[in-house]
Amino acid sequence: MLPDAEIERLRYAADFALLPRAHGLPLATGIIRHTPADFEVVEQLNFDPSGEGEHLYLRVRKTGQNTRWVAKRLADSAGVAYGAVGYAGLKDRHAVTEQWFSLHLPGRPDPELELPEGVEILDAVRHTAKLRTGQVAANHFRIVVRELVADLGALQRGVATLAEHGAPNYFGAQRFGRNARNLELLNGPGRPNREVRGFGLSALRGALFNGYLAMRIVQHSWDATVAGEIPSRQGSATGLMWGTGENRASERALELEQAWFDLFPETTALLERQRVRMMRRPLGLNPEQLACEPCDGGVELRFQLPRGAFATVLLRELGEFRDARAVPPTEDENAGPD
Repeated sequence: MLPDAEIERLRYAADFALLPRAHGLPLATGIIRHTPADFEVVEQLNFDPSGEGEHLYLRVRKTGQNTRWVAKRLADSAGVAYGAVGYAGLKDRHAVTEQWFSLHLPGRPDPELELPEGVEILDAVRHTAKLRTGQVAANHFRIVVRELVADLGALQRGVATLAEHGAPNYFGAQRFGRNARNLELLNGPGRPNREVRGFGLSALRGALFNGYLAMRIVQHSWDATVAGEIPSRQGSATGLMWGTGENRASERALELEQAWFDLFPETTALLERQRVRMMRRPLGLNPEQLACEPCDGGVELRFQLPRGAFATVLLRELGEFRDARAVPPTEDENAGPD
């Protein structure tokens, strides 16, 4: 069992009412996801299907359905096991989203699929391998904020600031589940199944990362490397995703990381026992093609984010936007453990 003190610190790092913003006070209030069509996501894979092979790739548009539910319906309709279906990441339920699925159909022609309401196949192509979690280059977003209360000029200046300087790369609230319950999925007797284990590990690692990033924001060092930092491929500052392996940071960077992670000896030990691999994640996210235009009763935001970044985290730097739909307890923009 994880100590109560560690759980409470992790809950802070999962609570977006408490985590610091990087660019000052919110500039607006409003409502997102008033309808599914107000929140659109288009997934872009990091490769092109080859056109031949045992796996049928389907580009699917879904409305009001979560990814795992659609995967199960595809498996049932194609007459294959759920494990024969692949997808690169989970996408929001309360939205209109386009994403890819794969069906393993060795020696079989393309099946006639009966799809439920709200699910539409846009494209179909063959490939040689199953679609795996994480094979995403970017996600493209179109989000409408309604009932907007803001100085439009100030809001557009805030958008320009985000386009130039980026935003903190927090893990979004979806990672932690309703009331941060995912933080305690591994904190009890018994052996959880693979899916529950994945969500529990992701929540713990995400909260540890968020807390470290919050510390760097308070210290005004989140958007620049410090001495001894291990930078990302783009040269930006990074934080640890705790697991097994060697931390190669040194000097000031190592001091900062030790100061934070030493507060969680039982949590870090649990992650090591689970044999997840130590990784690094950029402290900042840089949206591309970010634009903000007025629309009827609000504004429309368009942008592109890399794999692993959360649209709601970017929006949080602009305003306090109430989500008109409840977030499912384990629905995430990117599936499973890191």
